[in-house]
Amino acid sequence: MVHIQHQVAHDGPVLVFDNPKGGTEDDPRDRWVELGDAVAEALLEHMEKYPPIEVTLPWRTRDGEPVTKKIFFFGREKEPIQSNWFNSYVWKVALAAVRLTKYLDPKKPGRRWEKSRDKVMHALRHLYPSMMSAGGVDTLADRLGHADPAFTLRNYVHRVAGAGAEVRQAVRSMYGRTA
Repeated sequence: MVHIQHQVAHDGPVLVFDNPKGGTEDDPRDRWVELGDAVAEALLEHMEKYPPIEVTLPWRTRDGEPVTKKIFFFGREKEPIQSNWFNSYVWKVALAAVRLTKYLDPKKPGRRWEKSRDKVMHALRHLYPSMMSAGGVDTLADRLGHADPAFTLRNYVHRVAGAGAEVRQAVRSMYGRTA
């Protein structure tokens, strides 16, 4: 389990510490996230190779009170990783390697990658509850830090290919004949 207590966010171009998504001063929305064994082992290996570092950033706004927190992921200058940099130089490169997006001609001005709003890192925030819902997990709002479960279902849970077979099997097991 990982206890998410804060995040690195943006106030314009300035990185700041903030509560996890949806959190306020009165309700910070910290949460516990389960990790599979492989992910937990990879995180431990990463922490052994690159121990967490302390970073001081303003709290919530660029003019906020400076606070110092430990972070697990950082760049070579020992600074928090900018999400725009990560999306352009790590995430999109990985997507292109498995042919889920295309790198555009670097000689032409403008965007480096084809438009792929559904393939940004935030898409994982939608994939997780969709897969959990398809698997029968019903505590999604709590896991995502939402106060309203209906909001989670309306905005984050999407159809999962092949989930119909699971529904049919569940109905058969409930109402089918027993041999």
